[in-house]
Parts: sequence; C-alpha cells; structure tokens
Amino acid sequence: MRTRPFWLIQAAVLVGLFFLLHHNARFSATVQPDLARVVPHEVAVPRTVHQLFIPMAGHAVSSFHPDEHSISWLQSGWKVEYWGEDSCLELARELDVSGSYAKTFQALPVPILKSDFCRYLILFGRGGVYNDLDVHLLQPLPWPIMGPAENADEGAPAVIVGLEGDASTTGLPRSPQFVQWTMASVPAHPIFRQVLQSIVDRTSQYIPQTGADDADVDVMGWTGPSVWTDAVLGYLSCADEQVQQLQDLKEMVRIQDVLILPRRSFAVLHGEDQTAGDVLVKHYFSGSWKACAREWLRRLWPGGC
Repeated sequence: MRTRPFWLIQAAVLVGLFFLLHHNARFSATVQPDLARVVPHEVAVPRTVHQLFIPMAGHAVSSFHPDEHSISWLQSGWKVEYWGEDSCLELARELDVSGSYAKTFQALPVPILKSDFCRYLILFGRGGVYNDLDVHLLQPLPWPIMGPAENADEGAPAVIVGLEGDASTTGLPRSPQFVQWTMASVPAHPIFRQVLQSIVDRTSQYIPQTGADDADVDVMGWTGPSVWTDAVLGYLSCADEQVQQLQDLKEMVRIQDVLILPRRSFAVLHGEDQTAGDVLVKHYFSGSWKACAREWLRRLWPGGC
C-alpha cells in the first residue's frame, strides 16, 4: 500500500508532461510557418561567432569574465569560438606559408594593432561572424538579411558590413566608413586578403614612425577602420556617385556579393530605438585599446558610451 501514493504521483506527472508537450506541439505548429518566412534557410556565412581577447595594458587574460554582451552571443544557438594571441599567430602561419602574416603579426607593437589584424585573419581563414566582446546581440541569428536576396540569382551575401557614420557624423577619418567591431563573411573572401596584405605592406613603413607611447600609433590608418574601409571600397570599385550615396545610406544595399547596412544596424546610437528589427547589435565602446577612446567617442557621439 505504501507504493500506491508514489505511483499516483508518477502518473500525475506523466499526464502533466503529456499535456505540456501536446500543447507546445500545437503552439509550434502555428508559429513555425511565420518563422519560415523571416529566417533564412540558405546562409553562406558559416554559423560560427568569433570573439577575440588580446590583453591590453592593465587587462590580463585572467581578468576576462563573460558578461551580458558575450553571453548574448553564447545564447544565439551558433557555435562561439574564442581567440587569443597564440591561436591568432597559429592561424597566421596556417594561412600564409610564406610567413609574411606571422611576421607582421609579431611585429605589430601594440595590442590593438594585433587585435585588428587577427579579426581579419579569423574571417579570412574561417568565416563566420566576428564581434568585439563589448558588442551585444539584439536580433537572433541567423539574421534574415543573411539569406538570399529577392533576386534568387544573387544568392546569399558573402560579406556583410555596416556603416559607422552617416551624413551628420563628424570626426571619422573616412566617409563612408565601415565598422569592424561586427563583420560577417564567408572564408577566403578577397576583401580580407586585401586588408591583410595592406597591413603587411604598410607595417614596415609605420614601425619606424612609432614611438614608445601608444598614443603615437596611427591605429586608424595602420590596421583600423580606415584601412578596412579602403579594402571594402576597393573591392566594390564603386563610382563616385555610389560612394556619395553610401555616405548617408538609409536602407541596406547589395553591391556584388557584399551587403552594406545603414548605420543603425551595427552602430545604433544612445537614445535611438534599439527595438527595431533592423538594429542587429549594440556596441558599448568599453574597449581599453586607447586611454582616450571613451572621451573621443563621447565627443563624436554624445551619450554613446
């Protein structure tokens, strides 16, 4: 007789589970058709998220702990890979048997330069989505824009980039200028080969000009958004009229196999609506690569940090 109450409890639990599963199955059956219309099934970009930690001054590897930003990508359902300086050097040797990538990576004198070079290496060698550790995922992966265009002959985009500024933005070295805190690409795309080669070529020129102080380093022009933007525009071979249109892009545009997103998609500002479906990530500008970075960004985008 003692076993009967336990048996009854088990039966009640099983009935409850059956009801929940049946209810969820009916719910899924009604929701799934809607999801199928917005979630792309054919995505060219590998379903891997890459994040990078190269220690800066006062920020050791041991000080890294996943926060709400990095956790948002861990919850995306995509594979997440973390990279450090040693794994970047190993990848540089794998991708270039001549040794020029590895030699350049080792010669870069400050961590932010290595970080920039490594993010290009990662997407060139592996493909996927790269994002800085202070970037928060706002829309679930895969993003609908990753799928084929309305013109089925074009297929899914091979590279996805976003504008950093628009016509009202001042203080950027390039106009248009593309962010490199979030990027997506297939492996071995020519844009990344070009930006890596550009850094290899200019490293021998920049090193003699670099002083002991990190503030003397021209990050923008050496490895940062300027050289990245030049590589993108060089690949696209845009006419002057197209370049002018990109400076204040309001809607995404496809040029060749590259999808270019308006500023709000990757660079939404403080005070703007972050719930819109085309706002994909939020960058919190918490990087420590330069002592004056936050102050510079406050001047550029008040309230953006």
